[in-house]
Amino acid sequence: MRHIRNFFHNINDIILAVVIVAVAAGIIYWRMQIILDYPKQLAEEQAVYTQEEAEEAQDDSQTEDGTGDEEPAADADAEEQPQG
Repeated sequence: MRHIRNFFHNINDIILAVVIVAVAAGIIYWRMQIILDYPKQLAEEQAVYTQEEAEEAQDDSQTEDGTGDEEPAADADAEEQPQG
């Protein structure tokens, strides 16, 4: 009887250790996928940001040519005036 009880206690310890290792491995795998996807996400955000900058630069050049809205030029003049 004592031998059977020791066997079950030993098996329970091994099963618990295997479950802990499996959970830890699952969490590490899940987080590694997120970490490894991060550079791709940064590249996409950078592409959107540079595209927006290019569009703003194009809008600014149209304004300077006189083909666009004149309000941004008025704002630029207001910024150049010293405040006193």
